[in-house]
Amino acid sequence: MDNIDKNKIEELLPRYCEGQVTEAERLLVENWMSESEENRRTAKQVHALYLATDTIHVMKKVDTEKALSRVKSRMTGKKKTMWWEWAQRAAAVLFIPLLVTLMVQHWGDGGKELAQMMEIKTNPGMMTSLTLPDGTLVFLNSESTLSYPSRFDGDTRNVNLQGEAYFEVAKDPEKKFIVSTSHQSQIEVLGTHFNVEAYEKENRVSATLVEGKIGFIYKCDNASKKVLMAPGQKLVYDSKDSKVQLYATSGESEIAWKEGKIIFRNTPLEEGLRMLEKRYNVEFIIKNDRLKGDSFTGTFTNQRLERILEYFQLSSQIRWRYLDSPDITDEKSKIEIY
Repeated sequence: MDNIDKNKIEELLPRYCEGQVTEAERLLVENWMSESEENRRTAKQVHALYLATDTIHVMKKVDTEKALSRVKSRMTGKKKTMWWEWAQRAAAVLFIPLLVTLMVQHWGDGGKELAQMMEIKTNPGMMTSLTLPDGTLVFLNSESTLSYPSRFDGDTRNVNLQGEAYFEVAKDPEKKFIVSTSHQSQIEVLGTHFNVEAYEKENRVSATLVEGKIGFIYKCDNASKKVLMAPGQKLVYDSKDSKVQLYATSGESEIAWKEGKIIFRNTPLEEGLRMLEKRYNVEFIIKNDRLKGDSFTGTFTNQRLERILEYFQLSSQIRWRYLDSPDITDEKSKIEIY
């Protein structure tokens, strides 16, 4: 690859990690990564910096100056310096143990890998993606936290989720992949694609299976029960009364968030507002229970929240208003639906 192409790749890599590239640019980067192991390693290092951003500001108690200097010294040239500056502005938060482990893995002195728990947390209104030690790809939605070990030892691959994530699990017949939530529920898989929503502040857990097979395990009457799911099914578990319901679904609406879309397919108002809350970091308050029977269909990408609510207003009899001035504080804006 000539210097012009290399400069182009250097310019595209940060935007590729953010998902802000055209289809042609995406193919260019992925073709470049497939050319060599060195290219793939470079891309992983840039993505690690993208994830590690906000931790830099809270590392006062950790002596990582030498490690950071090593990283910078590997990034010669104006373009690569821009990578470092850009990484400090990214949205995901990696806690200190994870960043230290990343330093050891990518820029250390070749010592053995530290086995410790890692934690990735997304800010409100943001999402990110990561690859686990076994090759499993995870998309993490707004206000979500994923905890996992730096390597998977033993007979299982265990991760903990608070929030929402889409998993593309790497196949390993000898090691089950287990997602645990704070709702006394687990999902067991070997290799499959599925979405899980399990926010700690809510009583419900939902799982949508796109391909493969998963087992949903939950507590009921002090005993464990297991529901096997097939592709095209959505399971909703109410942890308050230990009830499980299964629905048929294409999965289109449930996983659209990882592509930056909001898709309503005859979606009930309450469910639709929950989707908007995650995307726009707001809180809705429904004052008219009669409106809960309304449902909506439509696809949205980069529209402003007010524009979507105007669509709701045209399609139904709802009205809405801010209960406070938006964007004046770090608190979530409250919107009344009446």
